[in-house]
Amino acid sequence: MTAITAGESAAWMRRLSGGLWREETDGDQHPPQWYSSAVIRLDGPIGMQQLSNFGTMKAADPLAFEAALLRRSIGTTMLFSTLETAHTVTYDRGAPQDEDIIIVGISNLGGQRLRTAHGVHELRVGRMGFMSSVGPSSAEHLGLSETTGVVVPVAAIPGYRHTLAAGAGLFPDTPLTRAAGAAMGRMLYEWVRDPDQAAGALAGTEAALVALVRGLFRQFPGDGETDRVSRVRAEAAQIIELRHRDPEFGIDELAAELHMSRRQLFRFFAGADESLSAQLLRRRLTTAREELLVVPVQELAVVAKRAGFVDAAALRAQFSRHVGGSPSAFRLAARSRPVQLAEAMLLTDEQTGPTR
Repeated sequence: MTAITAGESAAWMRRLSGGLWREETDGDQHPPQWYSSAVIRLDGPIGMQQLSNFGTMKAADPLAFEAALLRRSIGTTMLFSTLETAHTVTYDRGAPQDEDIIIVGISNLGGQRLRTAHGVHELRVGRMGFMSSVGPSSAEHLGLSETTGVVVPVAAIPGYRHTLAAGAGLFPDTPLTRAAGAAMGRMLYEWVRDPDQAAGALAGTEAALVALVRGLFRQFPGDGETDRVSRVRAEAAQIIELRHRDPEFGIDELAAELHMSRRQLFRFFAGADESLSAQLLRRRLTTAREELLVVPVQELAVVAKRAGFVDAAALRAQFSRHVGGSPSAFRLAARSRPVQLAEAMLLTDEQTGPTR
């Protein structure tokens, strides 16, 4: 007998939606099509391996393990919600991704015990906690549990390395924490239900999620003023990520968004491995490569505009100088190579296979 019944799934969606799910399904015994195509079902030892991310999962009866997962990539972040049967997941220090990550989640069903070298934290219903790849920890899921939250890069939350080094912990039970948990669930629900949104909505949601997680961590003591340089650099990188597609965006606009002068901004990047101008250009060239591979083929002027270059001539010049060859040659060469799916945090598309 399955533990994740239709009733449990419906209750899960009602929690995420804040009650909207009931309005969508009243009088209908079948869930909407978007739900059936979006939810990922996992079970058994293979399902545990697929869901474990950079951790190791164990269960008293691995063959009886079940999980349902919703996720949505939002730029460098990922919204997620999982409905899982009892198990324990252990995280050793270090993640297989290129950068360390933070998993922020609120418990909406069941409960968890977060174990670190500093003690045990009870993640009861309504409480929000975090786990990171910076330090070792484990989470024991007690019975059928639901966790909803967001995954963000550690680099996006500067100034709290000492807090993350514990591996896991609880956020204070405050109005901010409770509201943040509800907001994450509702955002996930809306994005999974209606994923075809403009780039501006995606960028705005990413910025909101990063700001929300930063606000949560500001409830802890920071690392101190010595970390201000890394904080400004991380914020600058985030703004570049959001605004690099605008050809009129440059260093002056970046300084204005950071509420400092151009001269002050350059001081924060003194001794950095990469200058601000180089960082902005590199990001635009990355977007240009992505746009060159879009099907159907776009005109070069369109690619240039979408990548933040003033015109096609500017794109050609920078592409030849820094990538090597012309944009047209890059596009032709890419067609002869197999497409590699990008790895996603929490669960990759290669791992999930077809949904059922």
